[in-house]
Amino acid sequence: MNTLDLLPSAQPPVRAGLRQEIVSGLLHSIFTGELPAKTRLVILRLAKRFGTSSTPVREALVELEGLGIVEFIHNRGAMVKPSGRDELREIYHLRRILEAEATRCACGRAGAIVLESLEEKLAQLAQADQRKQRSRDMVEADQQLHGLIATACGNQRIAQEIRKLDTLFQVIRNIVGVKRGAPQQAVVEHLAIVRAMLAGDADGAAEAMSQHINNAADLALASMFPK
Repeated sequence: MNTLDLLPSAQPPVRAGLRQEIVSGLLHSIFTGELPAKTRLVILRLAKRFGTSSTPVREALVELEGLGIVEFIHNRGAMVKPSGRDELREIYHLRRILEAEATRCACGRAGAIVLESLEEKLAQLAQADQRKQRSRDMVEADQQLHGLIATACGNQRIAQEIRKLDTLFQVIRNIVGVKRGAPQQAVVEHLAIVRAMLAGDADGAAEAMSQHINNAADLALASMFPK
């Protein structure tokens, strides 16, 4: 028996982490083409693949259904939905709508001290020699900014939807990898968002976030679905 099956059910953080691991693994397999559209996702087979019981696998599939990546068909179980260029662009379109509005709402709500600290960090990354920059620092700054905006927007439903998509975009970022000049450009875009927020320019901050996500979408589409 797998040791994970012996874990008591009253350990939600462990199971939540396991569910996210399965979600990430399946997203990676779907977006890289290992699991193409219309592939049946059999719970028992996936449980064996991930070395766990069927419960977190079932929960992961429900989460993926909520993201529009898989669908449950009567008497056939879960199946992978198409995930091509159009679907990926739609996902980024949704992200742009959510995060642009969240950024607008977060202006005046996000703490100035936190924003100033983030601005200083981003400014240092923007000015540093690109060869000496650490991608981990950039990723941390990215997560800090997007997390701050979701938390400070004052709308729990918007924040919940943004966090729901977070795992998906982390997987996409891992697949796309570090493209030449892309991390540096992202830092510049993040800096523009933060400075607009510090200036109290809600519309400017929302527009900067919208442009940032449009650029991220173009990069992801060019990398994952080259013409």
